[in-house]
Amino acid sequence: MTRLIASLILPLAVLAACAGGSANPTTQPSVGPDALSIEANGLAFSTTSLTAPADKPFQIVFDNQEAALHNVAIYRDATAAEKVFGEDPFSGPAVVVYEVPALGSGTYFFRCDVHPNMSGSLTVG
Repeated sequence: MTRLIASLILPLAVLAACAGGSANPTTQPSVGPDALSIEANGLAFSTTSLTAPADKPFQIVFDNQEAALHNVAIYRDATAAEKVFGEDPFSGPAVVVYEVPALGSGTYFFRCDVHPNMSGSLTVG
């Protein structure tokens, strides 16, 4: 009987230790009411058009709904020669809140750096 109890307690103790918080927990920033939203699913973005205010920082809530690596990177134009914002791709399912610095008025290009065919237009104005 003691052996049976021990065989039940050990896996529970290991599970509890693994389920605990990390030594360096990361906190997601609060999401503002004007945050932009975009999802990745089926190797496609949920939208190909985003609009943000000019000369003001803004947030993009990016919901990667699949195991594939994705990100949302912003470029000056469709040549993708000049990146103006971007963070490392991550696998999902997971949600990341991007803190995008203020951009001047204009039309920008966004894409997933891992899957360049996942792309769209960001209008800032």
